[in-house]
Amino acid sequence: MPSLESSSDDEVTIVEQTMPLNTPLAHCSSSEPLTPPNENVIASTSNANQSEQQKKITSGWMGRSSFKSHFQFFFKHGRKVARCNYCGKTYKEGESTGNLSKHITAVHRSVLKEKKVLKMQTLDTMSKSSKSLHLTEALIRECNKHPGTLESLLLITEGFLPFNFVRLSTWSHLNRKYGGNTFIQSRTTLTKKIQHFRDCLNDTLRQNLKDTTLVNVQLDIWTAGNSQSFLAIMVSFAPNILNKELLEASNGSRLLLNIHGEASNTHLLDFVSLGDKKHTGKNMCDTFMSVMEEYDLVDKLGTITMDNASNNGNFHVNLIYDHFNGLRPRGHRLVGKVRFIRCASHVLNLQFQRIIKSLSRNSLFSNAFKKIRKLAKIMRYSTAINSSLKKNNLPLIPYESPTRWLFTWKQVKIFLENYKAYKNWLGLVQERGQDHLVTRIQDHISFDSKTINMLAYFVECGKIFDYVNKKFQDEEYNNLPQGVPLYYLLGHFYKSCLNVSTGKEIPKSKKGMDFSFLNGPDTLSFDEKNIVLEAINVAYLCYQNYLSHIQANPLYYAAVMLDPTAKHEQLYRMMEIDEFNLRMNQVNNFIRMYLNEEGVELGNGQQASPELSTIGREEDYYRCFNVHEQPQPTETYSTASVCDVNENLEEWHRYQSEPVASGLSRIDAIKWWHANRCKYPSLFKLAMSLLYTKVSSCDVERCFSLAGRVVRKDRARLHYKNVQTLMLLRDRFLKFGFYKPSPILVLDSENETDLDLDNENNDIDCYLSDSSEEMHDSQDDSAATARLTSQEGINTPGSAM
Repeated sequence: MPSLESSSDDEVTIVEQTMPLNTPLAHCSSSEPLTPPNENVIASTSNANQSEQQKKITSGWMGRSSFKSHFQFFFKHGRKVARCNYCGKTYKEGESTGNLSKHITAVHRSVLKEKKVLKMQTLDTMSKSSKSLHLTEALIRECNKHPGTLESLLLITEGFLPFNFVRLSTWSHLNRKYGGNTFIQSRTTLTKKIQHFRDCLNDTLRQNLKDTTLVNVQLDIWTAGNSQSFLAIMVSFAPNILNKELLEASNGSRLLLNIHGEASNTHLLDFVSLGDKKHTGKNMCDTFMSVMEEYDLVDKLGTITMDNASNNGNFHVNLIYDHFNGLRPRGHRLVGKVRFIRCASHVLNLQFQRIIKSLSRNSLFSNAFKKIRKLAKIMRYSTAINSSLKKNNLPLIPYESPTRWLFTWKQVKIFLENYKAYKNWLGLVQERGQDHLVTRIQDHISFDSKTINMLAYFVECGKIFDYVNKKFQDEEYNNLPQGVPLYYLLGHFYKSCLNVSTGKEIPKSKKGMDFSFLNGPDTLSFDEKNIVLEAINVAYLCYQNYLSHIQANPLYYAAVMLDPTAKHEQLYRMMEIDEFNLRMNQVNNFIRMYLNEEGVELGNGQQASPELSTIGREEDYYRCFNVHEQPQPTETYSTASVCDVNENLEEWHRYQSEPVASGLSRIDAIKWWHANRCKYPSLFKLAMSLLYTKVSSCDVERCFSLAGRVVRKDRARLHYKNVQTLMLLRDRFLKFGFYKPSPILVLDSENETDLDLDNENNDIDCYLSDSSEEMHDSQDDSAATARLTSQEGINTPGSAM
């Protein structure tokens, strides 16, 4: 676990958790200014003789009093004195040990009751919302005992505040006035409390992980602007699926959701600084295994979601062959081996990269992309143009990382949507005599009609990539059962592009996704449309490379089958009958292996499914898509045709005979499994795990996005080790429901730069470096290109038809 850095100048002698020596008198009103400290009250802690005298006189009972938060402590004439925060009454240590309690209970009873309510408020709120994620007794005791400490940590972790924040005089004033001297005031104390709460919260997560089975882990490496590299490791798991007693006592499926009642439960396991280590598969594997062992996840690991960078592939190979093949942990055996789930968002980005690079070889598109990208840059960094556009309510073209290739499509889309408005705005600027602004952008905003039509066709063809990408970023769709239908839908799009590029016309569809837009407008010739279509066909080979990884992994198809709202009907819609039968055989073989390893304990429970209507289901585009015109799955597929007589498969056969459940959401699927968990005990555990298996590592990307706003070259407020700890602690507080409402981070202006928007004549432009680091891709592009030239079409039984 990361350690906390503490400066040597913080090592000072601290007597109790006292207020600063310049504390104003308690009887001063809140409206009065803070007065200088009373010299008679101050006793120098550097005086060794006086310190010895204090040790002889004091007995220490004041520091142990449960009422100490209601008093301020100081030394006067060598004796510790307590002053009431509310009336100024003083008591000396050495007198009756019951003075503090008697005074508060007799004189300030109402304040005592109010503080008791406030003390329990945080824990009461958390206990109500944390029904699915449980807090350990140690954590509950700590929160009950030190509510002010908890509030201090929540504030510091939410804003990633520097640790010397607690030294500020304003913080001390707020502590005295509103916190009852319970907030942290010493950096040394802050460091110790952060470590203690981190350990308590890590243990809380560890205890919750004991009640789950196969977990999904996401990981990625990120290099900050200051060249510091971090490895983020996150875990997604279904809570409470092994806690039979708790499930039996529950009235609904909420225990299988997160604390907010959502079907998402991802936690940051660690945010590790790699230091000078190379990003090799072996180094990643060693760090990864230490984290798995710390949280007792070696036996529970079933899948790892990460992008397709070459070092990730090496990491997976090292993990399987150097560790798990020898250890043979339970999760590794249950799913055949720990499965590598390639991040769908990354794969989609690589496909669109092929499209953009192919189009950039055409001079028309190359020039258009450069002009729009330059225009976006000027809009962002020219304060005069930025201000003028905003005053005219015109959107700025986004200027983003060049390695996120779909942003090129978004730039062109926004440009086309506002093309006429930009032209009109340019005319108004010219009428005002601001010729210097007109000269700057005129060349970048002028296009002929042919180029506009070609760009419009490109935008239409790229809409499906934006659609699928947004689905992968959505928690409702970022799971294994949803990934396969979305990916196969993209395959149907590629097949349609091939048909149009050979001169065929796509008929308009009345239901589901309509690909007739590929026919293009009459203003474009066949050859002009083919410039875009041929670029898409190049990306099709990249798509097929990754599709082959899905087809070799039966877990993808088993996830669809174990989604009671999809099952074999969804698989049948996505593919031709030959491939459907092939995939069903794969699934049956996988389930047989899983049940044999699981050691099936057949349940006798006959709990009814939740009442969900099967009439009038409003489905999403990809779920409506059907490659077959007439036949229904029930007419061409029989469960008995793929069954065998293995007794271990009885649970599987009974599940297959169940009708498809109504509902479309993941929560609907979870409700069904909760209601039928006793009927299908072994499949319940596998199905729940797959519903919480991420098909995209976007959670890790969000983690890096947050860290990127804190770790920058121009910001050295926090040591990197403290960033690690605060990232971890912030995630724990968020996921276990401590923040009310959700936390925010306010560090920079909207555009990450301070723009003088009131000065239209300020034309100073600040430009970023155009250098970019290409994303790694383990696939061989040259081999893919060679196959494209040697094959006119790929229509294997395993491809998406």
